[in-house]
Amino acid sequence: MTDELDVSHLQALDLDSGLTDAATGPNMTMAGDTFQPGLLGDVIAHQAELPADRIPVLETAPTESGEVLRSGDGTVCFVPVAVLPTRSKRSKTPAVFLEEDDAGRWSLLVWIDLVRPDGAPPEAQALPLSDIAAVLTATAPETGADFTSVSDLPPPEGVVRRLALAVAVDPAVMADTLRTDMNAAIVVSGTVYYRDQNSASPTPEEEEQFQVAQLSRRETLDQFRADGGSDEQAYRLAQTLDEQIQASTLELLHVDNASMLLGPGGGGVLLYLPPSDKPNRPIYYHWNFKSGADSQEGLDPDNVWIESGAGMWQVSPLPNQYFVIPHEYRLAFDVERGTPAMSVLLVREAGADAATQTWKVRVRFKVVPWLDPRETEKLRAVIAELEGVSYPQLVMGGYAKATFDQSSWLKDLGGRELSADSETTQVDARGFELVLDCSMEFYTLLAQLLAPPAGAATGVEGRVLLDLKSSPDEEAPPARREIPVRIRLDRPDDGFLTTEQITAPFPDPATWPTGWTPPFYAKVRSAGAVRADVAGVTAALLVLDPLTGVPVDHAAAAATPAAFPVGLPDAPPVQPPPEAAPAGAPPAFQPPANPPVGNGEVLLRLTQSERIPVDPRLVSSLALDFTGVTVHLDPAVTLERVHQLGTSTGLVARVEVSSYQLKHPESLPPELADVFGIDVEVRRGSADAVTVSLNRDVPEASLDIPFGFSDLVAGVRPDQPKFEYRRRNVATKGTGPYSAWESVVGKSLHVTPVT
Repeated sequence: MTDELDVSHLQALDLDSGLTDAATGPNMTMAGDTFQPGLLGDVIAHQAELPADRIPVLETAPTESGEVLRSGDGTVCFVPVAVLPTRSKRSKTPAVFLEEDDAGRWSLLVWIDLVRPDGAPPEAQALPLSDIAAVLTATAPETGADFTSVSDLPPPEGVVRRLALAVAVDPAVMADTLRTDMNAAIVVSGTVYYRDQNSASPTPEEEEQFQVAQLSRRETLDQFRADGGSDEQAYRLAQTLDEQIQASTLELLHVDNASMLLGPGGGGVLLYLPPSDKPNRPIYYHWNFKSGADSQEGLDPDNVWIESGAGMWQVSPLPNQYFVIPHEYRLAFDVERGTPAMSVLLVREAGADAATQTWKVRVRFKVVPWLDPRETEKLRAVIAELEGVSYPQLVMGGYAKATFDQSSWLKDLGGRELSADSETTQVDARGFELVLDCSMEFYTLLAQLLAPPAGAATGVEGRVLLDLKSSPDEEAPPARREIPVRIRLDRPDDGFLTTEQITAPFPDPATWPTGWTPPFYAKVRSAGAVRADVAGVTAALLVLDPLTGVPVDHAAAAATPAAFPVGLPDAPPVQPPPEAAPAGAPPAFQPPANPPVGNGEVLLRLTQSERIPVDPRLVSSLALDFTGVTVHLDPAVTLERVHQLGTSTGLVARVEVSSYQLKHPESLPPELADVFGIDVEVRRGSADAVTVSLNRDVPEASLDIPFGFSDLVAGVRPDQPKFEYRRRNVATKGTGPYSAWESVVGKSLHVTPVT
């Protein structure tokens, strides 16, 4: 049967090879009424501060970075050293990012870690720092820049503080500077605070003034909230008051300070990053891709796939992004058509006589990767642990080659087994189109596998072969993984489920009961109006670095309802039950009400499930995915819909309709002598009937009956069409009733008046 199938037409989808969407569910940007963009750096910087009364009393003043000193009580202290970290625990690529935002503006983003010097013992305490600034210096002064943003990120284990630096740049100039300028460096400066052991202690009067200032702060904030001030305004006011109190405290305790450069040895942090050093290449990947250069120049050739108990993965050249392989391939879902992404088209067989109407069926399947959400979360946890990152973004990519193995496809369809070497076609592993030209007999078999007349649909299976680089040795053979391709009309990819974040403003934080945090909300709907049952939800609340978009913290969230139906646009909305007040909450406390959603939509309430929750005001993105999705699609009905949407090239049967009695009215019996016409209705299947009117002047007419795919699959031939007809008399005394429907096969229909 292989001569009836042409599988040479495999098309890859037009996907950006470097910048892919997440493969594990949508991330949603939070609304501005809950997310406070500047809060993250403020909170972390505040955590890094020492209360003024805990600032060490030193025997000698600090003079340079990396210096280790001893306090009056024997505590060992040190001045942190600024270093350039790598992107993750296992990565060798520096945390330098040349990135473009949605408006086309490019920025240089750099992480700088303030760390313990080599000579400091483990128990040594870092001296507090403030007024941190950073400057990029270069051989040509015009290529240098002052970093306009210096903010704090959560520090990894063993790091005193992690700084995020950003400045707008010309990407071409900056890429050239980083690649070629051996003098490029970041100069980090800051103010170190300490107390001199010879300083006088505060007097009782000074301490009383300090206590009055603290009491005034609380009273001012309470009155501000009582007057209707917003949470963010109250936070900013508290910041201002704290800064004033801190300044007063420093003066009260006679705290001294010293400004210094924080780089190694009091110099700068080297930023000469030539691509000849392989780990540096991912820094330029984004710019190479956007500028039209060879994106392969941005790949580290020593970066290989890693095998773990939860699956294989590889570091991507983009920050916090990791390549994974799918668990299987499925039909995509075409939201506009409301069906799985299968289409059919009749094409005339090459070289066939037009009069014979010899046709083939061109079938097109759009195939996309599918990841099992439960297994994906296991792999995400493994990567997070090994890489030391908060929430890895998992995407498709990084494979050396992907091929569709035609032999498995043909085997399921009754074809002979073909060798993988001769019958494989290279495809894009992130999605491809499979186009088949089939004879009518072959397509009939295919249709029966997709939608059998009885029993469960088995569909058709194939496989994609992924070649993955598993060794830095260029001569080493790649690892190969077989990914099943399962084409079933009742089990498409569930990408038609869409989500939208709709969280309302939080209540005043001063009213939150102990241990309670406000919930987040998202609504779910089926974009294709397809009914589906969702068995579970995986959800995470993400805290993102505002500069790079990299998650720096996250919290798992529980969804209510945990399982739900979704789909029909006119179905009543599904709402979670009202949230109950937590135990021990004040009687006046009321949790926020559920936001409204429309018909056909499901509202999910997402509550943090971590023992130590994240500050909800820091959450800037949600990640959602659905498990156990059962799609309610009848394969036979779906295939019929695909056939209806298919366009033909004019395949019709011409039926000649005639009446001998109307042509020869003298042959009419006396009781039908006044009949001068006959209306004939012709129909096929569930299609609307077509009317042909005959009369004594026109006793013959032609009727074209269009043929669809369902007719062809059912074995109906255009040269012997099968249809139904009925007729009624048209006489001088009026029009009579229609006769019963009758079935006929053939291209000639001879009708007689109804008697």
